[in-house]
Amino acid sequence: MKVSDIVDVNRGLVGTVASGDPVSAVTALMAEKHVGAVAVVDAEGAMVGIVSERDIARGLHESRGAVLDRPVSELMTANVVGCMPETDVRDAAAMMIQHRIRHLPVLDGFRPLTIVSIRDIVAIRLAALEADNEILRAQLQELANGGE
Repeated sequence: MKVSDIVDVNRGLVGTVASGDPVSAVTALMAEKHVGAVAVVDAEGAMVGIVSERDIARGLHESRGAVLDRPVSELMTANVVGCMPETDVRDAAAMMIQHRIRHLPVLDGFRPLTIVSIRDIVAIRLAALEADNEILRAQLQELANGGE
């Protein structure tokens, strides 16, 4: 199963910010859209970073709360780990575990298409495991009934 099978890469990002925007713009966007990460893009729409709830929490701690007026560039993760729509879901999950991240941008070149969350990955993996479990139960039942 591919990442594009679990998230609609054509739906677009729920919002983006520029690196010079204040952190308060990120928090407002996250609250409005109910998301945990936002792509930071340049004027051409290329991804230059990502800001997550974790980045904001770290910034709040380090600045003792005086972070909301600072530019996004001071908090964003610039070395973005991303995947493509064709990336296998298992590989995406492995990337998230390896890099200890909960949000993985889905990219077309340098342009972000959407962001897949660990929740998206877990939900689809759980559904696949439940489907496999049902198949195994049916096969066991058939064996128990004498293979009829």
